[in-house]
Amino acid sequence: MKILIQIMIFLMASSGCESKAPTQELKDQQVVQRQQSQYAIGQPVPAFDWSLERDMVIQLYKIRNRKVVTHSVWRSDFGQVEGDCPSIGYGLPYDTSLTNPQQALFRGRRYEEVGVTVSQAEPNGVFASKTTAATWIMCVGEAGTVEPHYVETKVTVYPGPVEVDYPNNRVIRAGTASVTMTVDEEIAPATMQGGQQ
Repeated sequence: MKILIQIMIFLMASSGCESKAPTQELKDQQVVQRQQSQYAIGQPVPAFDWSLERDMVIQLYKIRNRKVVTHSVWRSDFGQVEGDCPSIGYGLPYDTSLTNPQQALFRGRRYEEVGVTVSQAEPNGVFASKTTAATWIMCVGEAGTVEPHYVETKVTVYPGPVEVDYPNNRVIRAGTASVTMTVDEEIAPATMQGGQQ
């Protein structure tokens, strides 16, 4: 019995020592944290007064919230043009929703006890799709009415008129864009001169 107690004490003591010794993973985490702290001192994350990308996203939201004339073209999974139409707007993912498609489940009396994250509406008031490739395209019919088309293949929406050359599988610009964005005057000339590379 005395030997059994000594063995148990030895095992408990040795297991306690092992758990207190830092693992290689913990050592690696500490090294990375020290390095990140050094970067924060030597190369701090910059803070900007203005963001070009944020400005463009804001402009895109404003454009998407207007009745803009566009032209939509859809292609097969192999890139072959399957159809096109003059359209209004930039298409809606099939499962865009007016109400939150997710729901928080309550386990306790207080919301804080749940610990879940649910979707939030976009600034345009809808819950954006996160799962579908299908698109609603608002084609403009001959009488000027909007005809919703459901398309499951890839859709490209152009900000102005285009001509579709079906035999050669090409889309050609056919006029001035009806939708444009503004760019800071200091940036525009440099961008225009640089062109595509």
